[in-house]
Amino acid sequence: MNKMNLIVRIGLFALIVALGTMTALVVGETQGLALADLAGAPLRVLAPAPSGDVLYAILDSSQQPAGIYRSEDKGGTWQRMGRGPDVPVNTLLAHPSEDAFLYAGSASGLASATTNLWFSFDSGRTWREPLLKLPGRPDGLLSAVTALAVDPEQPEALYVGTDGQGVYRFEARAESYGYALVGGVSLYDAHVKGLLVGPEGRVYALTSDGLFASDGGAWQALPLPEMAASLAVSPHDGRILYAGSVSTGVYRSTDGGQSWEQVNAGLDMLPGAALRVTALEVDEENPYHVVAATSYRLGNQMTPSSVFESSDGGHSWAKLTEADDVVTQLTLSQGAIYAVGASGLARYGEPIDHAVAASSTRSWAWLPSLGRLGNPSGIQVLILVLTVALAGLVLVGRTEWILKKNEA
Repeated sequence: MNKMNLIVRIGLFALIVALGTMTALVVGETQGLALADLAGAPLRVLAPAPSGDVLYAILDSSQQPAGIYRSEDKGGTWQRMGRGPDVPVNTLLAHPSEDAFLYAGSASGLASATTNLWFSFDSGRTWREPLLKLPGRPDGLLSAVTALAVDPEQPEALYVGTDGQGVYRFEARAESYGYALVGGVSLYDAHVKGLLVGPEGRVYALTSDGLFASDGGAWQALPLPEMAASLAVSPHDGRILYAGSVSTGVYRSTDGGQSWEQVNAGLDMLPGAALRVTALEVDEENPYHVVAATSYRLGNQMTPSSVFESSDGGHSWAKLTEADDVVTQLTLSQGAIYAVGASGLARYGEPIDHAVAASSTRSWAWLPSLGRLGNPSGIQVLILVLTVALAGLVLVGRTEWILKKNEA
C-alpha cells in the first residue's frame, strides 16, 4: 500500500465514522415523538432532574403515545423514551444526583405477579423491579405506591408512600438490605398523598388523615387548622412549612408545624367560595420565593382560579396568571415555573440558561451532544456497528478483493 493510498483510506475512514456518528445522533434526536411542547397533552406528573435542563413527564393520551417523556431543553421539546413499566404509573421521581436514574411507583396488583416499585437507569427506556419487594397485604395484593421522596443528603434512601400500608424507607442502591417501615403502623390505614424530606432529614407525610412528621421515630400529627391539599418545605430551613388547605387558602409555620398562621394577602378569596390551594412549591435557590395554584369549590364542582407567587415567604401574594385548568403540581426549575394540569403543561417565565454565553462562542454548538450516545437505542447501536464495519473495511481491506469481485 503506497503512501497516497494510505492517506486516502485514512481520510475515507474518518469521513465514514463522522457521518455514521452524526446519523446515530440525529436518529436519537428524532426517534420517538418529539413535541414542541406538552401544552395540549394530559400529564400525570412532572419530575425535574438534578441538572435543571432535564425534565421527565408521564403522559396519558389518546392522541399521542402514552409513556415516559424526557426534555433536555427545560421543557422546550420532548422525546418519548418508552412506555414505562407494564402497569399504570402513579408517581415518578428523578434521583437527586443522576439525571438518568428514575424511580416509579405504580398501581396495586397481585404480589405474586407484579410489583409496585420500579427503577430505570437509562432515562426511562427500560425498567426493572427491586430485588426485594415491599410487603404485600393479607389478601395477597400489593398496595399502590402513591408518593416518592428522596433525602438529598442521603440519596441512597428512597421514601415510599402507599395507599393503606404506611411509609417505607427503601435502600435504593443496596437492595439486599431491604426496607424499613417509617414510624410504625400509625399510618397503616391512611392514603399517603404526598411525601417531603426537609433539609435536616425530617420526613413529612400528607395523608387522608392529616399532616404528619417523623424524625425517624413515630409519626407526629401536626396541628394544621384545616385539612391540607398541598405542602411545601423550605429547602434551607426545615422549620418553615407551607400548607395549602382545602378551603381557606395558605398556612405558614416557622416551628416545624407546631403552630400555623394564615398568609392569604393577595389571594383571591371570594365570600362563600372555598379556595383550595391545589399545589405549592418553594424555590430551591431562593427560600422566600413561593408559588401557589388555587381553585374554587362551588358545590361539587372545582373551578380553576390562578397561579400566584410570593417573594417574601408567603406574607404577600401577586397573581402570576389565570389558570386554564386545575393545577395539580407546580415545579420551580432555574427561574421558570411549570404548572401541570389535566390538559397539559404550562411554563411561566424563561429558564435561566447558564450555558448560553459559552455555547454561543462555539462554532459547532448546533451539533447534537456526543454525550447522548451514553445510553444508545437499538437502532443507534446498529448504525454505529455498521459504521465501524464499513470504516474498518475501507481502512484495512485489500484492493485485490474488490478487483477479483469485478473480474468475476
